[in-house]
Amino acid sequence: MGVVAGVDEAGRGPWAGPVVAAAVILHVPRLPVRIDDSKRLTAHQRAVAYAAILEQADIGVGIVPAAEIDRINILQATFMAMQYALERLPQRPDLVLVDGHLAPPIGLPCRPIIHGDQREYVISCASIVAKVVRDDLMGLYHELAPQYAFARHKGYGTSLHAANLKQHGPSIFHRRTFHPVLDE
Repeated sequence: MGVVAGVDEAGRGPWAGPVVAAAVILHVPRLPVRIDDSKRLTAHQRAVAYAAILEQADIGVGIVPAAEIDRINILQATFMAMQYALERLPQRPDLVLVDGHLAPPIGLPCRPIIHGDQREYVISCASIVAKVVRDDLMGLYHELAPQYAFARHKGYGTSLHAANLKQHGPSIFHRRTFHPVLDE
């Protein structure tokens, strides 16, 4: 089959922060840690898995910030992040397995797989990498703008986030085309 890369993203739905995609090419068939869809793992399990993936895989990460998401829309920004992630791999894959029902326009053989982050091991690895990188970025944004509590909700639409948004207005990290940010 050749070299296979798994690709997934984190952060399509939040009101703030970037969309992050990861591309992973594993050097071993299985890792000695729990690998699953990142949403099915605790933060600690993701951290352990992330460290193992870094040791046993080639990884590319693509990040598209909120302002660019607003400019081109979240779907195009997601595809852009996936392209960036694949470009950052040290080798060109022969096949890309991507989570979801749409194949990004990447110029490589690509197979979209619905629930791929739960069905394909290498996509699960990409899911973990994308989630850990995005959560770490949201932690940094929290340090820069603590009034929004990004470290707690990671930019997702929670009641705390809504209250902070209403009190402080949008930050430079907010997606201004997303409701309720658009309404502030």
